Amino acid sequence: MITTLALETILRAVYRFKSSPRGSARIPVAKTYRLSENKNLLYELLPDSKVINKGIEFVINSFGFRDKNYQTGKGNKIRLICVGDSITYGWTVSLEDTYHKQLEKRFQTEGYDVEVMGMGVVGYNTIQEYHLIKEKALDFNPDMIILQIAMNDFERTVSIRSYQEGRRLSLRLYHDYSIPFIIKKSKLTYSLMKNSHLFKFLNLKLYWLKNKNDPGYTPKDLYLMGEEDAFHHLRKIKSLLDSKEIHLAAVIFPFRKSGDVYPYETLHEKIHQELRKMEVPYLDLSDVFHIDTEENLWEDKIHPTARGHEIASQALFDFVLPLVQNIQRMTGSSRKPESK
Repeated sequence: MITTLALETILRAVYRFKSSPRGSARIPVAKTYRLSENKNLLYELLPDSKVINKGIEFVINSFGFRDKNYQTGKGNKIRLICVGDSITYGWTVSLEDTYHKQLEKRFQTEGYDVEVMGMGVVGYNTIQEYHLIKEKALDFNPDMIILQIAMNDFERTVSIRSYQEGRRLSLRLYHDYSIPFIIKKSKLTYSLMKNSHLFKFLNLKLYWLKNKNDPGYTPKDLYLMGEEDAFHHLRKIKSLLDSKEIHLAAVIFPFRKSGDVYPYETLHEKIHQELRKMEVPYLDLSDVFHIDTEENLWEDKIHPTARGHEIASQALFDFVLPLVQNIQRMTGSSRKPESK
């Protein structure tokens, strides 16, 4: 016991769980991103900027989002705003192929006077999304916020760094660790992961050894150091929108499984429980994406292809339509007049 306490004390004094850049994506931030004056957002898209990356055009509107320019006033229209990360931003797909633009087209094809705005920023998480809604989305008088949830929203973004690459300014996103449970997960080991530096350290080193011997190894479960703060801000989003009498719905985009292993399974279920507890209607796209199909639905383990966005938009339309119809009844809005 004395030895364990001594090791715990020494680790706390000399070892930090240092954040590090995730992935190898290099977004062309020199033209389309900037540091934000809002320290809670850290960075943001640069209004009226444009870049072509890998043959895809990324145009940022005058309000600082990759979407069409909308008026802040909406008249008699019903306005939905999709808030999210790189999935809502449309990483790897054209604007027209994003799920929210396809969703808007579906509503208009069916004769509904509905606008669907996309406010997605690459790398944003639940904490930043709360501040985005509070500082920016509310200015557009939405009838509903659709919160797009991905599993890495629960890794807290802690800092960014700017540095020079030749003449280009770039930003690299830094996140807290996702620590794999190598020592089998239980109530006890979860508590140790939460409270003990030594236990987290042991799991990280064991994971390194496992990976070294088996490059294909995927952990069955993860501990996310930013999870509690992320759930706290999820509740803050609900409280904020309730105070403004704005509807909240959520859509969960799963990560692609590695075989039968899905390390976010515990988190996935916890998100379900939290949304049910808050009485937030939600759509989980797991069943839509995790099906046996020869279609290519994934660009990588996170981002859908254009076909994936299309499938998501259809499922989301079926899910959101009754909610929109309920808003119509409450506000007195109606369908577009039938053409004569």
